[in-house]
Amino acid sequence: MPADLSEPIERFRARHPHWASRPMRSRPHLSIKGGAGLSDDPACLDLLRRITARTAPFEVRLGDLAVFPGEDRVLHLRVESPGWTRLHRTLVDTIARHTNAEMHPLEIAGWIPHVTVLRLTAEALEQRERVFAEAHRTGLPANTSFTARSLSMQHLDAVADWWKPVHTFDLGGPA
Repeated sequence: MPADLSEPIERFRARHPHWASRPMRSRPHLSIKGGAGLSDDPACLDLLRRITARTAPFEVRLGDLAVFPGEDRVLHLRVESPGWTRLHRTLVDTIARHTNAEMHPLEIAGWIPHVTVLRLTAEALEQRERVFAEAHRTGLPANTSFTARSLSMQHLDAVADWWKPVHTFDLGGPA
């Protein structure tokens, strides 16, 4: 995500740590695939380079604040993006085929594109209207768009308990 869109989310997180059930472990981002089948193996990295080289940059529209049905603890911005959906499908299908890794069921049939704002405490859930109102006052980047131009592979640094980018792949296909 561009810094001008992730910074308001970070400010909201910093102002309201009391609403978070646990500290966030990454900068705001739009996940596209879980870790199954991904590695630092040169063959995997080459596969990702080939996929991203054929993928054109795509528009991402950040929508309203929401929580997941049945999982109301994750406060997130909805995401609409046909380009995201196509790349997600390509990554899951291609990586599963080339690595024989078993994909998470959500990756196969139910991954909901989103940008996590906070994982909410029980108290925050009880004050949901107040949390949503404060998020809107903070100026979260709801109802705006940006162009995704790269894909980042991240690893969890166990010592820092923080997700860190380790490989970046530019999207380079025809528009």
